[in-house]
Amino acid sequence: MTALVAPETRRRFRAPKYALALPSIVWYLAFFIAPIAFVVLYSFGTKDTSQLVPVDLTKLSTDGYVEVFDETFFSVFRATVRIAITATLLCLLIGLPVAYFAAFKVSERWRAIVLAAVVVPSFTSFLIRTVAWRIPLAPNGTLSKFLQDLGVLGNNGIQVLETAAAVQLAIVYNYLGFMILPLYVAFDRIDVRLREASKDLGAGRLSTFFGVTLPLAGPGIAAGVLLTFIPMCGDYVTATVLGGAKGNMIGAMIASQFSGAQNWPLGSAMAVLMIGAVLLVLIVGSAIVFLFPRLLGLLEPLMQRWRRSRATQAGPGGSVDTATSRRWGLADGVLHRALGVWTTLVLIFLFIPVGLVFLHSFNRGNSFTIWSNAVSVKWWGELFDGAVFFQTALLFAALVAVAFAARRLLKRRAQFGGGYTAWVVPSGFVLALVVNGVLTSWYANIFDFAGIGDAIRNSFIAAFGATVIAVILGGTAGVALARRPGTWSSVFMVLVFLILVTPEIMDAIALATWFPRIQGVPVLGYIFTDGWGPFNGGINKLWVGQSLYASAVVTLIVRARLAGLDESLEQAAADLGAPPGRAFRQITLPLIASAMIAGGLLSFALCLDNAVISTLISEAGSTTFPVALLGATRSTIKPFWGVGAISLFVVTMASLWFLVVILRRGGASAGNIAATLTGN
Repeated sequence: MTALVAPETRRRFRAPKYALALPSIVWYLAFFIAPIAFVVLYSFGTKDTSQLVPVDLTKLSTDGYVEVFDETFFSVFRATVRIAITATLLCLLIGLPVAYFAAFKVSERWRAIVLAAVVVPSFTSFLIRTVAWRIPLAPNGTLSKFLQDLGVLGNNGIQVLETAAAVQLAIVYNYLGFMILPLYVAFDRIDVRLREASKDLGAGRLSTFFGVTLPLAGPGIAAGVLLTFIPMCGDYVTATVLGGAKGNMIGAMIASQFSGAQNWPLGSAMAVLMIGAVLLVLIVGSAIVFLFPRLLGLLEPLMQRWRRSRATQAGPGGSVDTATSRRWGLADGVLHRALGVWTTLVLIFLFIPVGLVFLHSFNRGNSFTIWSNAVSVKWWGELFDGAVFFQTALLFAALVAVAFAARRLLKRRAQFGGGYTAWVVPSGFVLALVVNGVLTSWYANIFDFAGIGDAIRNSFIAAFGATVIAVILGGTAGVALARRPGTWSSVFMVLVFLILVTPEIMDAIALATWFPRIQGVPVLGYIFTDGWGPFNGGINKLWVGQSLYASAVVTLIVRARLAGLDESLEQAAADLGAPPGRAFRQITLPLIASAMIAGGLLSFALCLDNAVISTLISEAGSTTFPVALLGATRSTIKPFWGVGAISLFVVTMASLWFLVVILRRGGASAGNIAATLTGN
């Protein structure tokens, strides 16, 4: 007699599909949705400066919106929309030929050079690029005096600073690179066979461009418009540095209501109306993009008639006669040269402020913007004094030795190929500078009289903390989106999209009004007091604020990486009985490691340059370099600010270069790298 053993039925807990994205969901709800919801609520309150949060919500009214409908506000509002729309169109018109030339008219090697020339100035500090325009636009500057000597200008010199024209010029410059990159990505993804088929069917270059190339590049055009128009509407740094009273923009007016006037209801009403106007313009733009292909369809009969007239020039069998072929070849050569000249001029335009910043960092005079006709290494000498240089050299040698030893060990055990030498030396040098500055008193002592050392140190600490948060949140959310999609993923992607398209000034004022409200919230049964609360310090607020946009970018990068990989390895691990946690550590995490590193480096570069959020939520002791520089623009800017800017520029470029190396080793093309840099 045999006993029958009942099979053991264990009910295994199955986590929801959004489990990995849950930290990001909670984070975004706590620091994005809730703060913006309270800004909307504040817009219906009344001003009460006797409270920590100067808003009385017991008397809700629409007085804030009534006060907004004032001629002063609407004049600034109209000027902001006009500047943003004009700048977006100019960026599109200027950047489209450059992107087209890089995608279709040059070899792979020159394509990489053109894209690098676009990326380098685009990821230079936004604030220092803006400040640099004060050099050629200064009434008593070198350019003004040169034009006066030629007799082009009168005795007053260039009178552009503190006007809307200066703001318009700087905004076009600051956002031009972020229009070129998505346009290039869109052109690069077009199947060349479609363009060739259009030409084989008798379509000329213009009809192929308007009938095939431009419609297929529609998503890239839309992405470029989003990446430029939305931040332009909320930009107040450019207006603050270059605009003055004549070039004021709505972002600066909103910021002044929160930081200066303490009129949160009015500032909130302005912010809500700004968001509404941005959405309205985007809806109108989307309608134009939607109707554009249909307009081309209405013009198709005219295009067909023109093609038939061109076909009459063809010989028997549809061949084109020699004279026509020669004219087409000549036209193609002229177009190629014209695009090359235009691209060269645009790249020179992009590098003008960067070159001026580097040159004026050696200025012997006491003003950064006014050239003294003499160079000096005084400020650079303070940055690299003897003791600091010796410590950095020792640390650099140690880091390089460790890197080569690790490479030798990995090559022996894992049979990795060579090629790591290319990035060991420059990366070791940059890391030595950063580590030496953090571990010693370097950042605290250089330019101590101006606090620039503390500002540089705080920039690194804030960027590093925000990057860690962004990588953790974005990495887990990206895995969940790629491997556990569902109804939740559509809602979550809408949330990520909202984070990406919301003007940064809106995030900044939302967090600036949110932190005072939650600083007394009980945490683990204990109400933190001043100095101990999780959001009473400045640096941790910067971590939160800067991590929002950065984590959304990392999410998209990791999701795109996993979406292109087969799930067979992860499924095999599950079939062999590996628990989900172990499968994630041993299979999924190595697969997304390169994407997380790339996202982290990009996040670090973005956070290191953050000015808007840092300006509104930083406190005493947590002032970053952009905030300190923005404060210095209210008086004479010293040349040592250029030294600090170049130092951060070197670190940023090293991060981006390391990112490119990682993507290249992963087989990414120039188009994939450009897409990553734009968060696509």
